Amino acid sequence: MAQKETPDGIPYTDGFDFPVGPRGVDVDVFKTHKIDVVLTDPDYFNQFEAWHPGEDWNGRGGGDTDLGDPVYAIANGRVVEFGHYPVWGNIVLLEHALPDDTRVWSQYAHLNEIKVNEVGEKVNRGKQIGTIGKGEQNRYTAHLHFEIRKKKLPIGNWTPTVRHRRQVVESYYSPTEFISANRPKGTPTQPTPPITRPAPQPVVAIQVIVGPVPGNTQVGLFRQGGAGWQSSPGGFGSPFFWVPSSAQTETHWGEWLATLPAPGVWEIWAYVPAQNTSTTYARYIISHAKGQTEIPINQAGYTNGWAILGAFPFEPGRAAVRLTNFTGEFGPARQVSFDTVCWTRLGS
Repeated sequence: MAQKETPDGIPYTDGFDFPVGPRGVDVDVFKTHKIDVVLTDPDYFNQFEAWHPGEDWNGRGGGDTDLGDPVYAIANGRVVEFGHYPVWGNIVLLEHALPDDTRVWSQYAHLNEIKVNEVGEKVNRGKQIGTIGKGEQNRYTAHLHFEIRKKKLPIGNWTPTVRHRRQVVESYYSPTEFISANRPKGTPTQPTPPITRPAPQPVVAIQVIVGPVPGNTQVGLFRQGGAGWQSSPGGFGSPFFWVPSSAQTETHWGEWLATLPAPGVWEIWAYVPAQNTSTTYARYIISHAKGQTEIPINQAGYTNGWAILGAFPFEPGRAAVRLTNFTGEFGPARQVSFDTVCWTRLGS
């Protein structure tokens, strides 16, 4: 008997399963896997200043013991998009249609392998769509970042949504609660387990954030030169600084100084707010173990997003990113914003 589908060709769901663990109606996924981070987890927000939009699933053994574990489609559906994305690594995004024609979307991120073949491919509940991985360039401990969305959003959606708890709650379901309420018929009800977190361990920090205002810095400081700085709300740390660009000489500069706890290759990202960012040639100068590298960024092309400046080798201790208002752009003065810079250690 053929599956019933929506007019646009999405198979209707017949219930939802968890994305990892053994298959079958009598299995208990929480005997093999655990949830370390939940939707809008306050501990996650305190550490990263972001409201987590899903759940982070890990093997009961912790660490990388779940690396390569199968990841399954939680319900019948269709592939919306898949591929490799900055920071995230491999992602698969599926769309599902409930019998009442409600649509939801499930996202599976940090995958080691992707096992779907094309956009529009139809999948059944329980089909393996990937394996658990560690994100781009193995930046994380192995885990599955898993979301169930109420709205159609871009694959890898993150900033600025995660800065606002209300937006996350309005756009995402709590995955375990949603799945538990929509299990296939005949599946025994399983109590939702308590969230278990690993005991704190003395690990090297993998991310250092330096903002232009007090309270938005983990380890480091921001300093600036020049007079008449302007500030506006709406940056990553809110507020942020901005100044007019200069065509022929530097009148203002800002410098982010981070204290990196370990040597290695660190990836650098600069946050670009939506307003006061009309320059097309913001000149970021990175000081690293092999010298200095200038990276020009078109700030006008960003709207509350992270611009990658590249990956560079660093020694432990002070690391610097410098931004000048000398852009070389003639005509009406443009604006250069000075917001937050983030160092992420690769291979941690």
